Amino acid sequence: MHLFDNLAGETVLENDRVVVERHLLQPGQHTGLQTRSHPQLLVYIRGGVLTAEDGRATLWKEGRVQWFDEDESAGPSRVNTGDAEIDFVSITLKPVPPGSAVPEWKVEPICYPNVVGEDLLDNGWVIVQRFLFEPGQWEGVHAHQPNMLFVHVRGGHWGARSNLEPYAAYPEASPDGSVGWMEPVDIDVGHESCNIGSNPIDLVWISLKLGGARRR
Repeated sequence: MHLFDNLAGETVLENDRVVVERHLLQPGQHTGLQTRSHPQLLVYIRGGVLTAEDGRATLWKEGRVQWFDEDESAGPSRVNTGDAEIDFVSITLKPVPPGSAVPEWKVEPICYPNVVGEDLLDNGWVIVQRFLFEPGQWEGVHAHQPNMLFVHVRGGHWGARSNLEPYAAYPEASPDGSVGWMEPVDIDVGHESCNIGSNPIDLVWISLKLGGARRR
């Protein structure tokens, strides 16, 4: 699946709910027309200035998000008019399979007891939040609902613990732009993670709303 006519993305995650691609747009490079056959979310890892064919230039900073509905017409081509590479992730929502039940739970924003979050977007399809974790900071015990994925705007090294597993550091650090799908975790598990690196971690969470999606 290619989101832009002139920009081939690398698929970094795909399951029955989403296709996630990472795109690198070089200085002077055009995106080509943007396909909008399904709802899409863009998350900017390294931002820059994108200029449309009519000359309108827009600055997209790192960590910003952009939403497109499926019934919008194809987006115009834009060009990277800055002097550095623009790095962004696209998340395309797949149609919900026929017969899928509307979830019994109400999709809620993730809640970290120890970390203040920034609400970026809340519509009929997704809840998008951004969190900054300082070195040595624990999240606090929290839950994860089904159908959640994350994007590291700025990665780092995590450690984690719960009532089921003792504290352990992750084998490897998460690089900038890395993406993952989170399995559900009940609050009774006592799950929490910590930034064990020396730099802040900048993380965007996307919670999918099954009930808001149209079915095939």
